[in-house]
Amino acid sequence: MTFPRDRLLRAQIKDGLYYWFYIPAAVIFGGMTVDLLFELPVMPKHLAFSLVSLVLIISGAGLIQKATKDLASYGEGTPNPLRPPKRLVTEGSYSLCRHPMFFGYDLAALGVVLLFRSWGMLLFAYPVFILMEYRFLRGEERKLEKRFGVQFAAYRRHVPLLLPHGRGRGKVS
Repeated sequence: MTFPRDRLLRAQIKDGLYYWFYIPAAVIFGGMTVDLLFELPVMPKHLAFSLVSLVLIISGAGLIQKATKDLASYGEGTPNPLRPPKRLVTEGSYSLCRHPMFFGYDLAALGVVLLFRSWGMLLFAYPVFILMEYRFLRGEERKLEKRFGVQFAAYRRHVPLLLPHGRGRGKVS
């Protein structure tokens, strides 16, 4: 099924706002609210926080870009449900973990948390974000299993959900 370009563009803009504005805003403001309510101190100001946060944000954004390219290259599709990959992608970044795009978002979000040096973000908002993401991914996994059946089940057995461990590398048949 194909959709008009303007509908796909609107859906991509909506997804972009959701992942690059609404969710980060919720993590930031949720964490700051916790900081204020519980009068939590700011994490110590240290160059290491800035450097690590920058590396995490850049690495996360790079992984998201790589995963998006892998969906196009290996699956002839996009992350958008209106134009999903035509086949299950298990190569490239998808050989490291089943959801490299979300892992990239997680890295970037952790970078933002460290950049703000907020205990509320680190101890409350970020874990809530991860739990909500995990719940979402469980639903995604059910859809992928329904769509790709035995092929996805084999992929799931060999490749971790989010945290790459190195043992899952390689093509899954």
